[in-house]
Amino acid sequence: MTDIRTLRLASLQLTTERLDAFVVYQRTLLAELKSAPASDWSGRYAFAHAHALAASKLDLVELGKLKSMVGDFCGRRSAAQQVRDRLSTISDSPKDAAMAARAEKNLPKLDDLSQFSSRFGAEALTLLQAREAELLELHKALAKQEGTGHLHAGS
Repeated sequence: MTDIRTLRLASLQLTTERLDAFVVYQRTLLAELKSAPASDWSGRYAFAHAHALAASKLDLVELGKLKSMVGDFCGRRSAAQQVRDRLSTISDSPKDAAMAARAEKNLPKLDDLSQFSSRFGAEALTLLQAREAELLELHKALAKQEGTGHLHAGS
């Protein structure tokens, strides 16, 4: 069984330059997907990916590790934000009060990024948190554009 130290050693060290390159990849991919014709999804995606990869100057291994790390971070932060958004719209009904109590109880767990920090490092977490709004926006826009927005329905 793989432990957290082994995973940490296998992880890519996140730097400002790598994060910048990943954002370039995402922005380019998003722009290419938006401007491409709707037909031939796989060809369209492959073309957009190739352009984005060239623009970012990342290699495929780096890209894969960055996608995993940033995707994990964005998924966690997006889930916490969805709970907060839902809490802000809850009425005073008994059913909603029970749901609000469960949400309030679970929110600290969703906000706890200690596991993420152990896995990817405190430095990575700090870099990602500094750009959280931008990363979440790109994450949601790409999920919607790629048709995999199941976690971000209505965003």
